[in-house]
Amino acid sequence: MSYFHPLSLVQAGKALLALSAAVSLKVLDAQDSNGNYLYARGRHKYFGIGALVIFFALFAGYGMAHMLASMVNVSSSGAIIAGCLWAVFQWCLERQMIMSIQSDAGWRAKSMGLFWRSLLALLSAITMVYPFFVDSNRAEITVKTGELERTRLIQNLQSAQLATGLPTLQQDVAALDDKLQKAEDKLHSEPPQMAEMRQQLQTMREQAKTEERRANAQIANWRKALTVALPEQAVLLEQKISAAQNRINTAKARCLRQEQDINTTLLAWRKEKLAEKAQVAEERHEANTIASKARADAQVLEKTQTEHIQAASHAGFAADFAATWDMLQNDMHRRLQFIWWLLWFLTIELVAIIVKFTSHTDVDARLNADEHLLKFDISSNFTLRREQIEVGQLREMTALKGERAALQADDGISAAALATIRQMRQLEQQAELSSSISSSNVPSGLRSLLQETLNTMNANFLRLLTNK
Repeated sequence: MSYFHPLSLVQAGKALLALSAAVSLKVLDAQDSNGNYLYARGRHKYFGIGALVIFFALFAGYGMAHMLASMVNVSSSGAIIAGCLWAVFQWCLERQMIMSIQSDAGWRAKSMGLFWRSLLALLSAITMVYPFFVDSNRAEITVKTGELERTRLIQNLQSAQLATGLPTLQQDVAALDDKLQKAEDKLHSEPPQMAEMRQQLQTMREQAKTEERRANAQIANWRKALTVALPEQAVLLEQKISAAQNRINTAKARCLRQEQDINTTLLAWRKEKLAEKAQVAEERHEANTIASKARADAQVLEKTQTEHIQAASHAGFAADFAATWDMLQNDMHRRLQFIWWLLWFLTIELVAIIVKFTSHTDVDARLNADEHLLKFDISSNFTLRREQIEVGQLREMTALKGERAALQADDGISAAALATIRQMRQLEQQAELSSSISSSNVPSGLRSLLQETLNTMNANFLRLLTNK
């Protein structure tokens, strides 16, 4: 139960504030012999900076959780976990930016530091502003989302039809319909020369009627004269009457032939136009069949893409982002609202950075002094260690030079002695080996020779050492 004591909670809160401000709590709580804080001004400064860092981290975590829960269809537990992780990330980011600031740096270094830290702060502020902006303009964004969905559906229908070539086929069908209607009109019309032929027939009929009236009048006169004429005159009158009748018949025959020509021309014209109509109708039927298939294919394509468009329109974040971007481009009032919110959030995040940059307190002096002393101590240790290594290297080189000089003064005596020792060692080993073998198998002369050789080499070795 002592863990929840008010003093323990206050101490834990102070430790969290100091940790958020990237400073040691021991430094902030350092007191003199009278119990007064040594760094009163800096203490309040860093506690305030830590509070700002914690506040923005909590605010950022809430904004992320709210955005995921309302726009990405994440569960409540998932949104809370993501919000907590984002809050920890923002806390670490703010703490690193605060910790990397040196209040006693030059204005050029401060300007460069403030520049890149402001960019990071701007990105964080945009991430926080977006969900609140979307939530406050939900109704308008829903309308924009619907408009974008409708526009994309229309474009999808047009693109599906273009993909199957339906517009071109529809134009071909319309052209064939027009051509079929013209063929139908021509079928019920007459040939261009028909008016002239009818005019010629009318002229022939009038001429035939005129010729017939004149010939009938002559025939009537001749018939009257025939009743009183002599036989010779009667034969002549009969011939005249026959010739006049032939002229009448010839004129009627010409009219009849003209009528037959007209009927034949009309029949040929209608037969020709009927064949043209049948051909156009067949072409229209084929084009209509192809257009129907293309229309069915376009409907399949359009239906498939429509499902994706509708799913994307209700996907949450992507649809809201597209609608928000369109709104910010075309609506000045919404753009001003977004800029106002962005400046507010950016100011909140930059307050701690600006305070750390612009004020140099007693705590800053203490921290800078400790840092400089530590750097000096590290540099001194580095220099001392380097000197020690250099002295050791110098000693080793001096020893090596001495050994080389000794070897040069030795002039090979030590080498000869070493060779003698090696030979003596080999002979001793051979002697020991010989002693281990049965004396019956080794001649006594060989053993004595080995012993004499060993004694001689031992004497030579002692003489070399004496000369050295």
